[in-house]
This record gives sequence, structure tokens and C-alpha cells, in this order.
Amino acid sequence: MKKNICVFGGSVSGKNIENEKTAKIIGKIIAENNFNLVFGGGENGIMGAVAQSSIENGATTIGIIPEFLLKKDIQDSAHSKKFNTKLIQTKTMHQRKKLMYNKSDGFIILPGGIGTLDECFEVLTWCQLSQIKNKNIGIINFEGYWDPLFNLINHLIEEEFMGSNNLNYFKEINDIKMLKIFLKGI
Repeated sequence: MKKNICVFGGSVSGKNIENEKTAKIIGKIIAENNFNLVFGGGENGIMGAVAQSSIENGATTIGIIPEFLLKKDIQDSAHSKKFNTKLIQTKTMHQRKKLMYNKSDGFIILPGGIGTLDECFEVLTWCQLSQIKNKNIGIINFEGYWDPLFNLINHLIEEEFMGSNNLNYFKEINDIKMLKIFLKGI
């Protein structure tokens, strides 16, 4: 039975053109490693790139989107099929995230903004509180995008607001080889 990998990433591509290229490579690797993709359902940016690449390479995608984001993130339903094999609508962001967490066997964090940070920290918090168990979280750091995040996490540990055992909840992934090893562990 295929497992589901949830990918969090920006609804825009950011200023570094490598972000979208990386998302497409990761979408291809997800499909090649026989995973379904769970994602935020949007057609644009990092989310759209990883979804389109996953579908083009044979993966099933499950887009989960709150109703209020439909007009912003999805142009029309026919076009949406290019990005979403299955599209699930929720009433709220909280319902969306809970469904994404429950449907997924593991998580990948790509470059993104405050929404991606929210999803990253919530899934890490759920791990810490034992609401998510035995699900790997990989933070893609190919171009050093998340270096400031890792510095912040180390600062939180140094200031004793976070235990060093929290480092066990995620893996920093710096290249394709590490990503493939990470996926094998899910």
C-alpha cells in the first residue's frame, strides 16, 4: 500500500529561482519512491510545482484546501486537475492542517513563509506532545534557506525553552541522497 508524504511549502516561489526547481525535483522523487503527495491544494509557487511534478511522474496527489482559499489558490476546477488528483475542501485552516497530519505518514518542509513556518512548528509541537507518533519530518535545506531556523532552534535550546530531545523529531536534509534515505525510513 502506498504511503502518503505531506509537503509544506510556499504558495509563491520566492526570489531564488532554485526553489521551484527543487520543488519539481522533490515531486519527481516522491513519485519515483512510490508515495502519494498530500499538500495544501494550491496551483502556485512551491506547492504547485511539487504537485505538478508529482502527478507528471505518476503520483496521486491529495490537495486539502479551506473554502476561503479556493479563489486565491485555484484558478478553475479544470485547471486544478493538473495539480490535484483529489481535492478536499475544509471549512477552516485548523481542519485542513488536522486532515493533512492525519492522512500523512511523513512530512517534508520546503522553503516558504509564515504559513509554512506555522505548519512546520505545529507538526513539531504535535510530535513533542505525542499527538503525532512515528512520523518522520524532513526539513529541506538544499540552498541554506532554513539555516536561520536551525539557528533559532539552537538558541531556544541554549536558553532552555526547548529540550535538545526535540532535535530528534526532524532531520535536516541537505541533498538528494539524504532525501532518498529519509523517504526509505517512512
